[in-house]
Amino acid sequence: MGNTDRRVRRTRESLHKALISLALEKSYNSITVQEVLDRADVGRSTFYVHFESMDELLISGIHDLRITLNSALQHQKTSAKRHESVVAFSRAMFDHANGYRNVYFALLNTRAWPLVRQQLQDVLEDLIRRECKAEIEKLKTANSEVPVDLFVHYLTAAFFAVLMWWMDRRSRLTPSQINEVFRSLVLPTVHAVLG
Repeated sequence: MGNTDRRVRRTRESLHKALISLALEKSYNSITVQEVLDRADVGRSTFYVHFESMDELLISGIHDLRITLNSALQHQKTSAKRHESVVAFSRAMFDHANGYRNVYFALLNTRAWPLVRQQLQDVLEDLIRRECKAEIEKLKTANSEVPVDLFVHYLTAAFFAVLMWWMDRRSRLTPSQINEVFRSLVLPTVHAVLG
């Protein structure tokens, strides 16, 4: 079973890497399944065992990002100040985005971007929602009139606004610097709502 799992993981990774490398060479909209198969040296039937479409293959990489952000959040929570765990993912996400800037620019004006963006937002919303609820549970009494769902949406939207500004402007701010900017913008609100 372990060998099968490793083989499946390698095949999925090979397909995903092939797609990303092709997206860096040409428009995502013009990439064919056959080109991905040729690049990954995988058969058509194998592709369809794992994925229904190119878009599904593309967003499969977001699963790895979810694991990375969860891990970063757990690590950061131990040293986070009161209530700041709700944004403990931010530095890891900025680091990830910085490492994949070229992929971002390759996908930006393609039909894939809205799908990728929505998947990223869903991952972040899930993380923030989980941490907000954990913080509110710890407090036992939430003095804030702000609904948790609105607060989660606000934090996710604020993060994406900062991330898109940073990427679109090709800002020279480092991931650490833009993370500090993001935190300076949202932490007063986090403390006001949860404090």
